[in-house]
Amino acid sequence: MKKLFLLAVVLLSAVGIMAQEREGTLTVQPRIGANLSSMTDYNKTSFGYAFGMEMEYQMTDLLSLSAGLMYSGQGAEDDESGIKETLDIDFVNVPIMLNCYVVPGLAVKAGIQPAFRTKTTVKSDGIKMDVDELFQMLGYSDTQMSKFMLSVPVGLSYEYKHWVLDARYNFGVTDLFKGEGTLRNNVFQLTLGYKFKVDF
Repeated sequence: MKKLFLLAVVLLSAVGIMAQEREGTLTVQPRIGANLSSMTDYNKTSFGYAFGMEMEYQMTDLLSLSAGLMYSGQGAEDDESGIKETLDIDFVNVPIMLNCYVVPGLAVKAGIQPAFRTKTTVKSDGIKMDVDELFQMLGYSDTQMSKFMLSVPVGLSYEYKHWVLDARYNFGVTDLFKGEGTLRNNVFQLTLGYKFKVDF
């Protein structure tokens, strides 16, 4: 029993040392990965890509704050009417996350993510067009695609020897189209990053 107690004390001390070394540090993390994106009113998910950079500041032993800039390929597919339609939307995402390290290396995270649309194309029956140009050509003055989207990301990450595997689900909370009812984009994102310590 004494040996088990002593082992527990040593392990807890080691955890404390690991956590304390991280407090007050700033890291930069290049990240690259993939998305599985879905949309209300579309019946299939779409595969996309994600890459960018994230900075993280360790505020306490347990908590850190991170902010990033990620280029993200999103969208969805639909073939319910017998005609396959693919909507591809590229965003610049700005994830701002609060990270809680439940054990050294393993973090639970949640935050807010403003996103800015860069381009959108729709492909149907082999014809691919820019959505903004399509709406203009058809004279849909009442229907516009928003340039801004807001989502709520939640997820987990695990760090091992500066490598970070990050899994997030981004819940879309704003509508993609104005004048077209509720149409929101939800994204599961898996990325791999590497942390570099920044001296300041």
